[in-house]
Amino acid sequence: MALIVEDGTGLPNADALISVLDVTAYHAARGNAAWASVSYTEAAKEAAIRRATAFLSNSFTWAGLRTHARNQALAWPRSGVSDQEGNGIDSDEIPIEVSDACAEIALRELVSPGAMNPDFTSSELVKREKIGQIEVEYALRSANADAQRPVLLVVRDMISQFLKAGSGNPIVGKSFRV
Repeated sequence: MALIVEDGTGLPNADALISVLDVTAYHAARGNAAWASVSYTEAAKEAAIRRATAFLSNSFTWAGLRTHARNQALAWPRSGVSDQEGNGIDSDEIPIEVSDACAEIALRELVSPGAMNPDFTSSELVKREKIGQIEVEYALRSANADAQRPVLLVVRDMISQFLKAGSGNPIVGKSFRV
């Protein structure tokens, strides 16, 4: 089934923020040969783009509002969004940074399907292990599902300017004075 790439009109049935052709050009320009590997079919690439798009649309708290509210399928296009320099993003535009982030995630999803949304069972987390005389206590880590997702720094750096202020960063976190 062919991708339905969002064209800026807030399509109700869009399932991609970027086309296979554009992801191919993005990775070719950066020398990422894995995307062009003959072992990956067109269908596998489309599926990876769909998963990457879903991850971007559902895993972040974006600034602004969907241009067509709940009638559009994806998180973009949006209104009321500016870049880090204060330049407004048109309400029919998907910023290049968002498309590029989708290409980066799609590569990870192509090579390892489901990598961005791993299964998580909080009861399986181990805080301390002791085997014979050896005991290891692991660094404190969050027991929520979001903390188990990989953080792609290149993606975070690309899209952070479009995230809602105060939505947090899984690497930085929050601190409080007591």
